Amino acid sequence: MRKAIWATILALCVTGCVRVDQTAVCDGSRLARAEHAAALAQDGGDRSVVTGARLIRLIDVGCADGGN
Repeated sequence: MRKAIWATILALCVTGCVRVDQTAVCDGSRLARAEHAAALAQDGGDRSVVTGARLIRLIDVGCADGGN
């Protein structure tokens, strides 16, 4: 009985560690990232331009789309 309980607990812990679908995140945020980049270029202050550009660059690299 104890083995069954521990097996169940372990299974619940492992299945709770499912990764998020990277493709869905990247595809779902592509337009928002492009619009944010355009807005920063048009009217962002110096600091927001730097931090926003860094954020977009990191997401683009993570999504491996080169900003497209």
